[in-house]
Amino acid sequence: MEKTNLISSRFLKEKNDVKTNHKKLSSIIFSRACCSIGIVIFHFLAHSKGNIRFLFHTANSDFGFMYVTCFFCISGVVLYYNYPKIKSIKAFYYKRWKSIFPPYYICFFYFFLRNAFNFHKLFFKGHWSKILFTLIGLDGYLFYRIETYYMVGEWFLGAIVIIYVVYPLLLFIIKGNSIIINNCIMSFLYFLMIKKKYFIISKTRNIITCIMSFYFGIESIRFKEFYLTNKKPLVFFMLIFVLLYKIKIKHNFFILFHQIQGFSLFIILFHLGKNIMKTKLNVIFTEISNLSYYIYLFHHQIIIDVLSINNPKEWHSQILLLGIVILLTIICSKILLIITNSIFTSSIFKKLDSIFI
Repeated sequence: MEKTNLISSRFLKEKNDVKTNHKKLSSIIFSRACCSIGIVIFHFLAHSKGNIRFLFHTANSDFGFMYVTCFFCISGVVLYYNYPKIKSIKAFYYKRWKSIFPPYYICFFYFFLRNAFNFHKLFFKGHWSKILFTLIGLDGYLFYRIETYYMVGEWFLGAIVIIYVVYPLLLFIIKGNSIIINNCIMSFLYFLMIKKKYFIISKTRNIITCIMSFYFGIESIRFKEFYLTNKKPLVFFMLIFVLLYKIKIKHNFFILFHQIQGFSLFIILFHLGKNIMKTKLNVIFTEISNLSYYIYLFHHQIIIDVLSINNPKEWHSQILLLGIVILLTIICSKILLIITNSIFTSSIFKKLDSIFI
């Protein structure tokens, strides 16, 4: 039974060149694990009263957006690696749904019931129909316009759902045109997005921005000899990252500099993973990578719960609480993974698998 998603580390198919594939797999595992813990740290600092800011923002961006950009890049790498061609649309969409929604529903149901008991009201955020946005995974993404039952998953989930839906079309465009035409199309869409009057949602969450990050991941795996195996681009991206981290650049295209820094971080993490995953630390990074989607679902609520009890300003107390948050998040994520896997072995999912796969 295949369990592929944006965060699972068991998605890459075996190739003839085992050594090359091992490096590629290890790098993705490492990158995903780092981004998972990084986003927990970022959201902890966002809610914290302390001032440990060097892990929160840079001169031109913030780490939260950079980690999300990395996640989109990873998703592009993973999906294109597994699906350079789509043989069955039905199987493709079913596997995408299965990788995202069952654990998402379980996590949401827990926090929904908890809040319902706390508020002594089942539909504590208004009319029940608003839960429909949750059922399709868009409650967080649409929260900027509509009050929904948004509690878990962050806005990123809705964006990746949309990208999964349009992936067959995106793949058709990419495979049907030259890289020059593809880049011209993406640049044109980017230009439309920058024009403020066309969109209400923030540029960091605009679906075109998300698709651009996803597209960079696809291109990095399509031209891996340049991006992922060549040291010269690594040096270039490291210099860009340090420059944008330290020096504030005044410009009108802030979103572009946000993404460039996120792309740079993705390339840096990928290359670092080649060496770090050869050490004994690979066991830790692999486990965190396997749990990364579940970490993503749980962490924000756990952060809020922990800091509602104690939110100190002292840096040493913050670090202690951050460790507690990470530990609790990993424990809850592991429990959710076990529950989800047990559900996947049920007769219902075996029947669904036989129908759609």
